[in-house]
Amino acid sequence: MESKYVKPFIEATVKVLETMAFVTPTVGETCVWDHDQAISEVMGIIGLSSEDEKIKGFMTIGFVEASIVQIVSSMFGEEFKTMTDEVREAVGEIANMISGQARQGLSVMGLKLEGGLPTIITGNGIDVSDTKDKPVLMVRFTVDKGPFELGICIEGLPE
Repeated sequence: MESKYVKPFIEATVKVLETMAFVTPTVGETCVWDHDQAISEVMGIIGLSSEDEKIKGFMTIGFVEASIVQIVSSMFGEEFKTMTDEVREAVGEIANMISGQARQGLSVMGLKLEGGLPTIITGNGIDVSDTKDKPVLMVRFTVDKGPFELGICIEGLPE
C-alpha cells in the first residue's frame, strides 16, 4: 500500500486525539504486520469499502489498557483507572472518528470509501490470524502511559 493512502489515517489519528482527548501521540514506525497477535488489550475495527466493493478492507485501532485509560480520562475530563464499559465504548467512538477523518482525506485524492459500524474486541493476545494472507500495515504510536497501534488493510487501491 502506497504511503499516500496511509498518511490520511496517521493524520486522522493525531488530529482526533489532539482535538477530542487533548493528547498528542508520538508517531512511531510504520511496518508490515508480521505477527498474529496485536499488542492491544482493546481494539476497534471498522470495515471499509467503495460503493462497488472493488476496494475493500478494514482499519483497526488498538490500545493497551494504560494508553486508552489515559486517553479516555483526558477525553471525558474524569479519571479512569481501569478498563470499564465506558472506556471500551470510547474505543469505538475513537475508531469511528479516525475512520471518518481518514476517509475525508482519501476523498480529496478521489477515493471514496464507506465505513462500517465499529466492532470492539477486548482481551489479552487478541488473535488476528485471519489477516495472514492480507497486506496489513501497522503504525505504532505512543502516549505518556503506553503504546497503541493503527492497522490498515485495503485491497484494490489504484496504483
